[in-house]
Amino acid sequence: MIDADYLVVATSTHGFEEPAVSRIHHTRDRGAHSLFFLFLFSRAFNGLNTTTMHAIGIDMSKRSFHAAFDSETVRVFENTEEGMSAFISELERRKFAKDATRIGTEATGAYHLFLCARLREAGWSIVVINPLQASRLIATQSLRKVKTDRKDALAIRTLVENGLGYPYTDTSAVLALKALVVEREGLVELRAMLKHQREAHEAKEHAAGGSLHDSFSPVLSALNAEIKVIERQFKLHELETQALLRSIPGIGLVSAATLVAVIGNADRFSSPEKLVAYVGLDPRVHLSGTSVHGKGFISKRGNARLRHALFNAAFIARQHDPGLKRFFEKKLTEGKHYFSALCAVERKLIHIIWAVWTRKTPFVPTP
Repeated sequence: MIDADYLVVATSTHGFEEPAVSRIHHTRDRGAHSLFFLFLFSRAFNGLNTTTMHAIGIDMSKRSFHAAFDSETVRVFENTEEGMSAFISELERRKFAKDATRIGTEATGAYHLFLCARLREAGWSIVVINPLQASRLIATQSLRKVKTDRKDALAIRTLVENGLGYPYTDTSAVLALKALVVEREGLVELRAMLKHQREAHEAKEHAAGGSLHDSFSPVLSALNAEIKVIERQFKLHELETQALLRSIPGIGLVSAATLVAVIGNADRFSSPEKLVAYVGLDPRVHLSGTSVHGKGFISKRGNARLRHALFNAAFIARQHDPGLKRFFEKKLTEGKHYFSALCAVERKLIHIIWAVWTRKTPFVPTP
């Protein structure tokens, strides 16, 4: 009998593929025996890479997290330095090896970052699970819509077992950029809101026929000054990568910082198409039989902040780069809508970003 939490045998990262051991165990016909001996033969003679791995699923919240160490055991730890030390001590007590343990947590915006950063510093392998994948799996586990932190941790562990999630690779510099980009975005939104309120205030002032107290102008001046301070802070983190990206047409100071903050490291994408899907610009396919042929909208499953930055970059790039300008005009002559053609430029720009970033060479414009 094979004693393992699960056995990694070229499992797919694109679906819920049942582990090889489970398939062998639940098959009762003669083919199961043949498959088992074929597995042993392949391992011995073909050098198939099999590794006994431990999967751990973590359901994170603001003040605590639930950790599923196996299919039954779930423990609760505080989301603090003391709680993190207790969790790592529990891993060591259970004799989990760092090179044979895969820890997964659901992306929670900000609450999972402390866990990921501390575990990465301690040398543990940790992956981040898309919340959509976790919620869909949890929804299939109960018809009564039962949802608890314990069940969530066990569901995340199942996703980790099946190879889902992307490795957490953010450095302290990338985390700093994340905070600065989000802070600037909040101030820019506040500035836009106050500008609209000031316009309404000026209209009322004109209707009243006299001057009214203006609280908006000094606040807007302060916001403009703070935004400039944050933009100067961008240059203190991941400067080489930002400079490399800024060699690409349309990529400026803010968009370069946003790219680094959101993507972190382009090397985790094996192809530009995967980066396109991460951004959410891949087509959404809806086909069924001969009668259902849905329109191919973009999926929009990725980061909205990143799509917004790349849309602005594409708008500028198609005006100033000869190659992208010809590409944009070609799409228009093919009958594409203006925004569809611009979206195509945006995808093209992502391919350029991936190539420049992974090769670590500046962009060379097409004559």
